[in-house]
This record gives sequence, structure tokens and C-alpha cells, in this order.
Amino acid sequence: MRARNLKIRQIFATNAQKTLEVELETAKGRVRSSVPIGTSVGKYEVKNLPVVDAINKFHLIRRHFTVEDFEKQEDVDSLIRIIDKTNDLREIGGNLALAVSSAFLKAFAAEAGQEVFEYLCSMRKTKPCIPKPICNIIGGGKHAGWVDIQEFHFLPVHQRTFLDSITKIANAYRIEAKKLKEADPTFAFARNVESAWISNLSFDEILRLMTRVANEYLLKLGIDFAASQLWDGKQYYVYRYANKILNPSEQLSFVRELCRKYPIIYVEDPFNEDDFVHFGVLTHELQNKMVCGDDLFVTNLKRLKDGIDFKAANSVLIKPNQIGTITDTIKFAEEAKKNKLVAVMSHRSGETEDTLL
Repeated sequence: MRARNLKIRQIFATNAQKTLEVELETAKGRVRSSVPIGTSVGKYEVKNLPVVDAINKFHLIRRHFTVEDFEKQEDVDSLIRIIDKTNDLREIGGNLALAVSSAFLKAFAAEAGQEVFEYLCSMRKTKPCIPKPICNIIGGGKHAGWVDIQEFHFLPVHQRTFLDSITKIANAYRIEAKKLKEADPTFAFARNVESAWISNLSFDEILRLMTRVANEYLLKLGIDFAASQLWDGKQYYVYRYANKILNPSEQLSFVRELCRKYPIIYVEDPFNEDDFVHFGVLTHELQNKMVCGDDLFVTNLKRLKDGIDFKAANSVLIKPNQIGTITDTIKFAEEAKKNKLVAVMSHRSGETEDTLL
């Protein structure tokens, strides 16, 4: 396949931040791909360039992608890594790399007359399956709000159909807002950048309310601590709104106690992004729950292999814009599944209209 034309433009993400969109034209038509933006960003993610700088870089490298034929996705992504030999893609920017990489993925699928998921399954010789949703209901931390924990989730345990699961969660989301209003007269139905409700209640009060609604709709709870945002960089997790300061051992006990008191089956980033040891201890203790690494792994194969050595988690978050190319994302997912880790595909807090995820 050869790209007849390759264009780039600035667009806006859902959080009103500037981002990139690449348009690729082949003999079969045109595809477009845009890049989301994260608010809570792990320090080991690839580096994004400012949009203006990324566009300037695009004009310097564009010719590399329009003068030759590409047989497969790996060829495109290998060229990206040849152009930018840095591990974190700081020369051309992870945002530009992903815009180009994902545009070619869509073009390969279009050339084959397939949807992207069909194309990927045919290339990897796997069968498609429907995922279970994990939905952000109440938000705090860097995503806005007056609670230290970044996300409180609803998720199904047993799924008859995806529609059934998402309908239950949508209904529970609306009922949760009514419960918040009853418990807190100051609640004004405000939402954060991810459309999660913003509450003045403590995390214990939030979890009690969510437990009642979850029981009614046969759902379970999840928590994203985004603990790297709580970590002071030395020895403590600082909960500003809860007026708590915990060392790593106390944080371990705190997480364990929340999981004992409430029907929590999913725990994301309960420790800072360098603490493989306490991740491993918690995963061992909560073997019937998902302990998920996001900032811990940042969709990076090397960090995942380190985590596997530590038995640091039993599930992994996957965000393509953390690593910059589709091929790197696929390698990460395959390694996780090979080691029986649950793969959780994740959006970012600043999304676009792109449905690639």
C-alpha cells in the first residue's frame, strides 16, 4: 500500500486542548486519525510535542511515508522508530508518531475492505470478543473534584451482553447523581472532564452510596487511586482533602481495608509508578480482584516484563498514546495476555471523535 497523500491539522480534544489529526489518502479512499490527551500522565510515557512543533516535524518527515510502499503495520512503525531513535519519541513526539501510525492502521484495514478490528484479528489470527465495560462514575484527584481518589467505577461481574451491562451502568450513573444530591445539598450535578460526577463527600461516603446502587443493579466497584499523583516523591502518600498522610505500608493497609469494606473488585494504580514491590504484595493478597497497573507500565513492554518478574499486577491498562505506535501497543497486549494478565483498554481524559479505541 502506498499513501497518495498525507496531511496534518490541528484540532481540539474534548478538554479544549489542541491536538493532532492526520489524514491519509490511498487508492481506496481517505482515513483520518486523531490523538487523545491525558491529564494524569505517567512520567514514563512517551513525550508529546506542542502541536505547532509536531506539525513542523510532520512536514520534515512526511516524505518518508509517501515515497514507498508498505506491506504491513510493522513496516510503518519500524520507520517511525528509525526516524526517531529515542525510547520516548521526544524527537518527533509521541502524539505525531501515534497519529501517523494509527492512520496507516485504518488505511490497511480499508485496503482490505475490513473494519479495523476485523483486520487486526485476521493479521493476528485471533477471534474478536466483546469486552466488559469499566465506567468512571465519580471523579476527583487531578480530574477535578474535592476527593483525593481520582476515579470511582461501576463494572459488571457477569455479562449477558455488552448492551445489558452498559444499560445497567447508565441507569446506575443517573441514580447515583440523585443519591449524591440527597446526601449533599450542595451537589449541583457538576461533572469533570470525563463526565464523572463531582462530589464534596468523603471517599467513604461516596463508596457507601455507590455500594447501595451497585447492589441494586448487580454491579461491583472499581477505584483508580492514581497514587503517583498522591506520592510526595520521597516517602508519603498525601491525601489533602481527607487529611491523611500514609507511608507505603499504611497505604497498603488502607487499600486492603477499603477492599474488605466495599464490593471493590478493581484497583488501579494503588501505589506510585516506581513501587513494583508493594504492587506485588497487594496482588498476592487480593488474588480474587484485579490489581491494575497504568502509570506502573505505561503500555511499555520493558516495564511490563519488569512487572511480570515482580508479579506486580494481574491486569494492565493499555493506552496507545502512552507508547506511540500501534505495533508497540500490540506487542504489549500480547505479552500481557501470554502471562495471563487481564488487558484493560483505556481512553484518556481529553478524547477526540476518533473511534479507534
